[in-house]
Order: sequence, then structure tokens, then C-alpha cells
Amino acid sequence: MRRLILAVSLTACVPVAAWANLPIEKISFQPQVKGLGCLKPETLAMISELVAKIGPIQITSTCGGRHARHSQHYGGKAVDFRPLATSTRAAVAAAKALESTGGVGSYPGGLVHVDVGDREASWFGHKRARRQYAQLAQRRR
Repeated sequence: MRRLILAVSLTACVPVAAWANLPIEKISFQPQVKGLGCLKPETLAMISELVAKIGPIQITSTCGGRHARHSQHYGGKAVDFRPLATSTRAAVAAAKALESTGGVGSYPGGLVHVDVGDREASWFGHKRARRQYAQLAQRRR
């Protein structure tokens, strides 16, 4: 039943060409995620490539919710997910190996961020540590 609802919501929100190759049976969503309708076609293609490499994922965040001020999430170019069939480390390595990815990061608890933004960036760890690194970078300028 859940797959049927997902398929119907995807057909209403996402252009057919963008999700034709998306392996829907290998993607699940946390309750707060309303689907993939807000994502750009290049993001959907990246998700498809990633799932082909690492197996099933659970998407925890797309365009909605709270993110950093200039986050790629707001433009439909990023997703956060939890790998279900592999480790976080292996998922990050697979995401970095894709040509289509820009930013790849991991968070405590097994969450992974991937985006198709222009800037290549990678990180891991806690928000507090990233904030401290950003403050150090600003002081050095």
C-alpha cells in the first residue's frame, strides 16, 4: 500500500523523464519527507546512481525542514539519507566516487548528505565542530 501511495504521489509531482529510472522499491522515506517532487532532475539521477551502487536508502530530508542559510536543499539539489544495506563510510565513499556529486558529508547517527551543487565539499562529524572550523576560517581572513 505504501509503495502504491508513493508511486501515485511521484507521478503527480515529478516529471516522468526524471523518475523513469529511479528504483522506487529501494527508497523509503521518514514521515516528515513528503516525496521527491521538489528535487531537480539531476538530483534524481544522482539518487538513482547512488542506489544502484549502495543498495536501499531511507531519505530523511529533501527540500523541506531547517537547513543552513544557503543550503543546496532549498534549491532541490540535495538529500540527506541513511544507507540501509551498507555502512555510512561505504556510502560516503560511493557518493564521492560519483561525478554528479558536489558536496558529500556524514553526520553522527549514520546520516549522509549528498548534493549536486557546483562546489565540491566534504565533511564529517558534529555541527559544533563545523561551526568552530568556520569561525577559525573567518578569523584568519
